[in-house]
Amino acid sequence: MIQTVEKVEYGDIMILMASRGNLRDTMIRHLHDLGIPAQADREGGLLRRPAAAELDGLLQLIARPRSRHAAAWVARSSLIGMNDDELQRYLSADDEDDLLTRLSRYTTSQRQANLVARWIQLAAADRLIEILEETIDQSDLLTAHHDHVSAQDVEQFVDVVRQLAAEVGGDPIVIADRIRDLREQKGRALEAKTVPPCEAVRVMTIHGAKGLQSKVVIIADLFSDKQVSMTIEDNQRLIVSPEFFASHPAPWAGLDTPLSAMWRHTRRIHMARKDAEARRLLYVAATRAKDHLIIVGSPPKTKWSEDGGLELPWGYTPTKIQLGQMWAESLRQGSWRRGEANSPWSQDGDAAAVEQLMPAKGETRLLDPAALQIEGHLGGGSILPGITVYHHPDCLIDDEANTETPFTPLQKHVRFDLQAHAVAQILPTVQPRSDSGARLKLAPHRLSNIDRCPRRHWFETRGGLRPDPISHGRPLGDEDWDERGEGDAEDGANLPTPSQMGLMVHRILEIGIGNSGPTGEEPTRPLPETWTRRSTSRLLDEALIDEVFEELLPKGVDEDATREIVRTMLERIEAGPVGILSRGEEFEGNRVEGLRTEYPFTISNAVELGTLERNRWTPDGLEALARIDSATVDMDGSIDLILCSVSESNSTVRAVDLKTEQARSILDGNGRLIKTLGKTGSAPASKAETEMLLHHRLQLALYHRALERMESQRPQHERREVVRPAILVGVTGRLVEYPAEMFDSAQSELHTVLQTAARMALTTESPLSEFERRPAEEAQICKTCPFNQGAIPICGPQDE
Repeated sequence: MIQTVEKVEYGDIMILMASRGNLRDTMIRHLHDLGIPAQADREGGLLRRPAAAELDGLLQLIARPRSRHAAAWVARSSLIGMNDDELQRYLSADDEDDLLTRLSRYTTSQRQANLVARWIQLAAADRLIEILEETIDQSDLLTAHHDHVSAQDVEQFVDVVRQLAAEVGGDPIVIADRIRDLREQKGRALEAKTVPPCEAVRVMTIHGAKGLQSKVVIIADLFSDKQVSMTIEDNQRLIVSPEFFASHPAPWAGLDTPLSAMWRHTRRIHMARKDAEARRLLYVAATRAKDHLIIVGSPPKTKWSEDGGLELPWGYTPTKIQLGQMWAESLRQGSWRRGEANSPWSQDGDAAAVEQLMPAKGETRLLDPAALQIEGHLGGGSILPGITVYHHPDCLIDDEANTETPFTPLQKHVRFDLQAHAVAQILPTVQPRSDSGARLKLAPHRLSNIDRCPRRHWFETRGGLRPDPISHGRPLGDEDWDERGEGDAEDGANLPTPSQMGLMVHRILEIGIGNSGPTGEEPTRPLPETWTRRSTSRLLDEALIDEVFEELLPKGVDEDATREIVRTMLERIEAGPVGILSRGEEFEGNRVEGLRTEYPFTISNAVELGTLERNRWTPDGLEALARIDSATVDMDGSIDLILCSVSESNSTVRAVDLKTEQARSILDGNGRLIKTLGKTGSAPASKAETEMLLHHRLQLALYHRALERMESQRPQHERREVVRPAILVGVTGRLVEYPAEMFDSAQSELHTVLQTAARMALTTESPLSEFERRPAEEAQICKTCPFNQGAIPICGPQDE
């Protein structure tokens, strides 16, 4: 009676093979038939896996709808499932050159026709990822390939296409060609990676098991001659080693191959090395086991004798040594060294031999499994006295156990076919869930873009386009609504871009602005210590300017002209209201008692969406998934400058945003904003300043809201009044406050813009046609849009 051992988890079992060959796939298939999860160390090329290959065919057809090869590929796949007659009628028809469009009229069901129509609709918009994802969800692909490996293969294929789209763009032809190149690469193909859903039996080569260990190790196909074989070298008639290069040509067909001493010599040395490598592999395989080592296999013509036991032919061919022969010969040699005369591994005359035994073909051994279980002559003493031998798989079956016979492949196909064609009862429509936790992130600088042109925001979000013109010219930044000004053409001055210029000025202001602190020891309302720490202004400190230039100044620009612009801006800021307030002086009845630069904030804005329904496409129509009544728009950023002031009547806090627009006008004095240089007061003094306030009103309204949230969290007696924000005009140094009527309107418009952004992000289908081009009278907006720039503009005013 064989003693039972504790149950072993699937993840503690490792099956090792000398080479993969065809045995691995067969072994994994049988394990799956028995309900045992199994994982191979290498699944092979991803693009040659069945499920991924069918998606590859669909991708090729989308890219080249006139390709007969791609059309036949898709038609014969599980996506359509045509037979030979249907395929012939489909390809031989002459009603439509576009084979993808023609396919919709030759499908086998209405659901397939709807799926093909969906392919055509999405292909027109180059929405490849959606085509693949909806095909996986709505076709018969995962019904035909229903194992978990295929499910992971299609997910990995979609990830590959998504990565290629990010690298080379969304052109289907470019992506399809890259996929084809990857498929045709030999030795460098994409490797399929499979993660089992649970602990699984590991099936791998002995080479792949180096450094690993498992409680149970099964060495399979031990008596195969695949590992120690010269078949490849003999067929190629070539052996290359570090010391030798030998060939064995056959120049005359039908005649014997010429003898070659060099070939024979090299072949013997190469064979000896392969034998040594095989012994090393056998050692590696056997030492992977922690608790149990199971050796599977037997020499050819092994049979069971009812009278004697297991008859084991003993062979040891020098030209084709098997791992099993090496193992059996080692047992024979061990028995001779220990002087075991009654060892079943020995043959007649071994016990009397004085010199080392030579491996050779010998007489058939007769093994008694019962005797070997007690004494296996393994040399292990009391630690490993015996070995358990099973001569047939039936020995492993427990008659008393309730085991189910696995289905054959034909039975499984029949069962799946019956299930696929079964008439299912149509369930009542499920009401979509109510989702009130929808969230999205939005950058503050996008508010102005959405307000001025929602179409541009669609390009950057739903369209997946980068805000860069298709040209080698200088690109516009996110804030470049009018930074170039009327005369800001390429006039030969090699200056940084507006965004680079603004970054340098912002950096100097952040580090160098002065702070007079409160008049007394404490401010009128509590402030953080860092906000009230006294410091002198360094805005005009040449050392600070040099430090910032070294860090941020782009290479190749005119440093002298850039320095003149930056220094002039800083001089005007220092002489203007901000400089006056930072020195502790009064401006319009206010005196600063604390300030903070680059103040980071995070704010969540709740917006009502009415009734917004999210759904997904199916061949039977749209399926409602969720109804969203409200959403939260999360935004974070930093406020350039916060001024905490005190007047005779109140303590206030104000958000200030620095704008460096039309910086080039400092050199030539020709700019709309610079015309207000020298004006006093905080009200807008020109149409240009009013337009600037209007353009940035939503961003400043958001800053104002963030400060209100910050103050509302303080105790009532510590709160400051949040006054209307202002813009610090860099080219003039003026501090321009928002008029009350304009700012009140901006606060209400902010909610509308947030609703537009949320609807655009959360709606399932949000086509570009819903967002019209700007009318001709608003063409100025399009002039600064990156999607209307460069040699190939993709958008523009309505009259274009």
